[in-house]
Amino acid sequence: MCTGKIQNRCINAARLRLFLLAAFLLCGKMAFCQNRSLSTNGIEWLTLGTINAEAGVPISRHLSVHLSGSYNPFSFGKSSSPIFFRRAEFELKGRYWPWFVNSGWYLQGGASWCKFSYGGITSKSSYEGYAYGFKAGGGYALLLTKRLNLEMGLGLFMGMADYTKYQCTRCGDPVLKRKKFIVSPADVVLGVSFLF
Repeated sequence: MCTGKIQNRCINAARLRLFLLAAFLLCGKMAFCQNRSLSTNGIEWLTLGTINAEAGVPISRHLSVHLSGSYNPFSFGKSSSPIFFRRAEFELKGRYWPWFVNSGWYLQGGASWCKFSYGGITSKSSYEGYAYGFKAGGGYALLLTKRLNLEMGLGLFMGMADYTKYQCTRCGDPVLKRKKFIVSPADVVLGVSFLF
């Protein structure tokens, strides 16, 4: 049992512990809530209307895990020679943030799978198939408000592509069937991220 000056110290120590516990719970809850993100990439929307979204969850102060998907079922132009960039793509990636999750520079890497069909864009030929592999890149997240970021980034895809080339966009005459290792630019990002 505490008495006199010792009692005051005990009360102050108890208050300090209570304050630290409340601050830890409150700040921990606020930090976790504000670090989850939901993003969309404006560059993909401009790629013939590709619908896209990405969800991110922090696992530490410097690391976050992201799951993203893109989908484009659209065709444009005449039915005899349409222009299309149809695809369904899924990515699972991790990001390293040197300063803090969802702010400043980041490096990322992860696995990617994509089923695609495109044609009529640069020639009358069309391509159909799938690709899978690894993506690596980086970028910058600019804090606009407490709950909104502007994201910019660039990456590289390395992996296998298994595809068939067709003579035109409407005919079913295959010209070439191929499976090869490819390296190409990927993850060109100029988008917004909502933090919650």
